[in-house]
Amino acid sequence: MREIQPGWNETVRITWLLLWRAVAGGFVMSFLLGLVVNSAGLFALGHILDTQANLAFGVLVALIWWPLVVRMALKKRFQGFRLALIATEA
Repeated sequence: MREIQPGWNETVRITWLLLWRAVAGGFVMSFLLGLVVNSAGLFALGHILDTQANLAFGVLVALIWWPLVVRMALKKRFQGFRLALIATEA
């Protein structure tokens, strides 16, 4: 395995991958979770959750989703390179 120094092209490609997957996946998952929770609350209790509770669910989704996005990026093969973790000497 040959180590390369990342240039702006690689940096932008990695940043874009992390950004769009985090935003798109987080939005979809937060929307679906909010829809399910608010629908259940509406049918069971007769009202939906307030804005702060919905925001808390969104933050929870983001905290769970972000490590999955990073893991996907570490497994992805980009054109010409892939991300790798290399152990250093202790």
